[in-house]
Amino acid sequence: MSTKYWENLDQKKRNTTQLCLLDSMLLNESGEATMKSLSDNLGNLYQSKSLANKLFLQKTLYNYKNKDGESVTEHLKAFNIVVIKLLYIDIKISDENKCINLLCSLPDSRDSLAVTIGSNTTTLKLMKYHPCC
Repeated sequence: MSTKYWENLDQKKRNTTQLCLLDSMLLNESGEATMKSLSDNLGNLYQSKSLANKLFLQKTLYNYKNKDGESVTEHLKAFNIVVIKLLYIDIKISDENKCINLLCSLPDSRDSLAVTIGSNTTTLKLMKYHPCC
């Protein structure tokens, strides 16, 4: 394959990625010449292991709330995304703490669920979530 082909493919990937970015993110990324430089820059900005990023993600997890009437499935997806982001920056949370955080994130109307789960077990274990199932 020719160099022109690969340059064209790289440009398409870069453009597609940039279309998916928020406007505030795009301001930092619009000058990137290759997909690799764009990817590296995004990683440096948003997956950094800085204290500020660690604090932000942990605070996001601990303050995350499911509102009354909001889909539990969507809530679980969003919760797992934050947990995965924490793993990317080397913060591991035990299954029991994930369960506790998840139960605490549920609205007051679901307190009976948390009490029922908590009173029936001595240890909490979070099952892996698979969106296809």
